[in-house]
Amino acid sequence: MKIARDGLLTILCVLAGAASTGAAQQVTAAASFESVNPQHVPLAIDSPDTQTMRVVLRPQGGYGQRDNCPQTSTLTNAPFDGGTYTAQGGFAEGEIAAATYTLNGTLFPLKVTLMEFIIAQSNASVQTTTMWSVMVWDGVPTDPQPPGFPVVFSSDGDIIPHIIMGPGTRATNVQAQVDPQDPEQIYVYNPTGAATHSFTIGFRIDQHNSQTQNPCNVPPPSDRNAFPCTDNTQIGCGTGYGALNYPTQNWLYAVNCGSNGCPPNGGWTRFSTLQTDYYLFGFCITGCRPRGDWVMRATWDPVNCPPPDGACCFGTSGCFLASQTACGQAGGVWRGAGTTCGTPSGGQFPGCQAPPNNPPVAQAGPDQSVTDTDNSGAETVVLDGSGSTDPDAGDFIANFRWSEGPDTLQDGPAFLSYSFPVGVHNLTLTVTDSQGLTDTDEVVVTVVGGAGCDPDVNCDGAVNGFDIQATEEAVNGDFSNFCQSSADLNGDGSENGFD
Repeated sequence: MKIARDGLLTILCVLAGAASTGAAQQVTAAASFESVNPQHVPLAIDSPDTQTMRVVLRPQGGYGQRDNCPQTSTLTNAPFDGGTYTAQGGFAEGEIAAATYTLNGTLFPLKVTLMEFIIAQSNASVQTTTMWSVMVWDGVPTDPQPPGFPVVFSSDGDIIPHIIMGPGTRATNVQAQVDPQDPEQIYVYNPTGAATHSFTIGFRIDQHNSQTQNPCNVPPPSDRNAFPCTDNTQIGCGTGYGALNYPTQNWLYAVNCGSNGCPPNGGWTRFSTLQTDYYLFGFCITGCRPRGDWVMRATWDPVNCPPPDGACCFGTSGCFLASQTACGQAGGVWRGAGTTCGTPSGGQFPGCQAPPNNPPVAQAGPDQSVTDTDNSGAETVVLDGSGSTDPDAGDFIANFRWSEGPDTLQDGPAFLSYSFPVGVHNLTLTVTDSQGLTDTDEVVVTVVGGAGCDPDVNCDGAVNGFDIQATEEAVNGDFSNFCQSSADLNGDGSENGFD
C-alpha cells in the first residue's frame, strides 16, 4: 500500500491477547444468529487483554507549538483496553467506519493529535492481516472539503504496520497518534466563525485478510478476517437498537451493491438512515443498521486553550472551581488559575484563606564608577531598580525609594538619574510591596575627578609667561606653540580671553 500523504504519524496498535487456557479468563465469541443480509453479520466479541505497538509518520498542517490542553471526543462509553464489542462482520474492503464530533466554534482551530478504533476477529482459524487507513474530514464526510482534506494515512507494512492478529478471538485497539515533536500537524479550522463546527475521523479496510467473493452476495468469511466494532452487546433480531445513542453522528461508507444494497447504491450514509431488522410473515428480515456506536475516539488540542479554572471564593466559607469570568459573574473572588478550594476545615476552605505575605526583594543594580569628564565637579549617573521582585502571586512593588544617608534622593520610580559630586556615595534602595512590606539593597557610586587643566600649555617643562603667550596665540588660531588639544582651558565651551 502507498502512504496517502507524505510525512510522519505515530501509530499505536494495542492488541488484545488470545484466549487464556484458564477457565476464569476463557474468551468466547460467536454469531448469535445467521444473517440473511451479507452486508450485516454482527459477531459478539469478548476480549480482555491488550498490548502496544508503535510506529511514526508525519502529517501536514499550519500552526506551530501546541498549547497542550488536550480533550477527547467519542460517541461510545466502551473501554478501549479490552472488553465486549460487536464486530460488524459484513464490513467489506473499501468500506469506511466514521464518527463526527460537533464542538463549540470557539474551540477552533484545533489540532487532531490521536485517533483510536477497535477492530476484532471472532474464532479466526488463521492469522489475519488487515490493510487499513485512518482518515480525517473537516466537517462531515459529505461536506465539500478544503485543501488538504480529507487527510488519509494508509498502512504499508513498513512505516505504518498492517494489523496482524493470531488465530482465535482477538481485538486490536489501533491508536494513530500524530508525532507531537513534528512541526507540522493536522489542523481543523472554523473559517466562518460559526457557533459550532465539526470534524470527522474514519477507519477504512483497504484489504481484508481473505475476502473471497463479491461482498454484496457473500460476506467476508468471519473465521479469516477482522472487522471494526460497535459498542452494543445485544444482537438478537429486531432488538438492541436502544444502544445506538448517536444514529446521526455515526457514518458508514458502503460498497455499491445496487438498488437492493444497504444502503441502496452504496456511498455515505448515517446510521439513522440504514434499514433496521423487520419481520415478514413471521420471519426476521435482517437490516444493516448497527445496534451500537462505533468504538472510536479522537483526542484534540484547541490552538487557543480555554482559560483554566481556579478557586472562586465567597469569604472563606464558600468555594467552587470556575473560570475567572464565571467567578466574577457569580460575585466571588477568583484566587487564580490552577488554585483549588481544598478540603474545608472548621467551616473554612484553605484555598480561600489569604496566604502569608512575603516581603519583596530589592535589587539596586551593580556598583558604578564614573569619571567627571567635563571637570565640572559632578557627573550624572543612572541607577536601575527594576530588577526588584515580589514572590507573591498577585502582589507587586508599589514604591521605590532612593536615598543617601538620611537624605531621600527620589521617591517613586524604579530608575534614578542623579548628578553626584566627585567622591564615594553609598546609596540605599528601599522597595515597598502592595501589602506594605519592604526590603533594601545597597549600591556604591564612585565619581572620579577629571584630569584638570595643565598650565604648561607649550610643554616646555615650565609654567611661566610663555604659557600665557601660547594660550593667547591659540585663542587667536595659532597653535604653533600650543601642545594641548584645545585652548578651552576653563571648560566653558569656548576658546577666548577667559581661558
